[in-house]
Amino acid sequence: MKRFSAMLLALALASTALPAFATGTVNNDVWLKDTAGNPIYAQGGNISKFGNTFYWIGGQYAGSVSYYNGGTPPTQSGNSDAVFQQINVYTSIDLINWEPHNPLVTTSTPGFSDTSWVARMGAMLYNSSTKLYVIWTEYEGSEGSGMACLTSTSPLGPFTINNVQTTIGNVYDNIEGDSSTFIDVDHDSTPYLIFSDSHGREHAYVSPLSSNYETIEPATLISEWPQGQEANNMFERDGVYYYIMSNLAGWSYSSAYAVWGTGIQTPSSYTKDAAFAGTTADDTHHSQVSFCYELIGSSATSYIYVGDRWSDFDISYENAGYGKSYNTWGVVTFNGNTPTYNSASSVTISYSTGVVTFH
Repeated sequence: MKRFSAMLLALALASTALPAFATGTVNNDVWLKDTAGNPIYAQGGNISKFGNTFYWIGGQYAGSVSYYNGGTPPTQSGNSDAVFQQINVYTSIDLINWEPHNPLVTTSTPGFSDTSWVARMGAMLYNSSTKLYVIWTEYEGSEGSGMACLTSTSPLGPFTINNVQTTIGNVYDNIEGDSSTFIDVDHDSTPYLIFSDSHGREHAYVSPLSSNYETIEPATLISEWPQGQEANNMFERDGVYYYIMSNLAGWSYSSAYAVWGTGIQTPSSYTKDAAFAGTTADDTHHSQVSFCYELIGSSATSYIYVGDRWSDFDISYENAGYGKSYNTWGVVTFNGNTPTYNSASSVTISYSTGVVTFH
């Protein structure tokens, strides 16, 4: 009987502990830190889920580190030190608590010792045929200039350069501007590169990846605009593809644009270029588009927007009341198919139910 009572007590303790663990809050405008107490450096990346674990990858730059260590921007004009240091990976089982791991790529990785540009690596992909994890990143270095395909046998790396693709078919100037990756999980899990061109960011493209994910196929032009747009990203909801982009703002923050359509490579199915509702009031909570993550839970599906604050930090962040941080989290809601970005000071996430609220 005592043994049985002890078992009941253990089960009761476990059940009471679960709700507290299953729900948590991300606070914006303060340093978002990992479980070791260090700032999370994960810019231009994305979140992928393999098994029950979320993997958040992104870049770390010298300017970001110096800004954190200095506490405040050194000058009114800010800090544009975009020297690449490493690609980081953090893991979580609740989207709130992020555990740091060894970097996936550093300047000691062959091909990364003397790069002039590494950025916007999008989401990590897994190819079940080759059993390799794949990351595509913008790259300028000793291996060429274009998109670098990085591969590894583990999502925790290390990753190495598989190849550098220097041209993409059907693209103005032959190569990308800003890019990310999107995997269409509802349609055979086909992966795509979502990107603009390097000539003023005036065109928006979609390119499927090859069957082994290691080649970017010729592109389809989705839309074009003379003013230019950057930070291209895509997510899907109920058979509708949402293509979101920031205004051209360099290293700073901006409002965003959104188009959506029912055929990912069917330009005529997309809406006309227009402002992304909710982003103009505070310049997307003083950020640029990074990615939108679809969280599917037991009772709801929610869309979490994560924005980048790059290394050109200037005093206007604090003067505007937005504090210090590299990423901001918000929520995308919908009226029919029309998306609205909801700026937030904090986001509460129940990863098990999929319910996400903002405050």
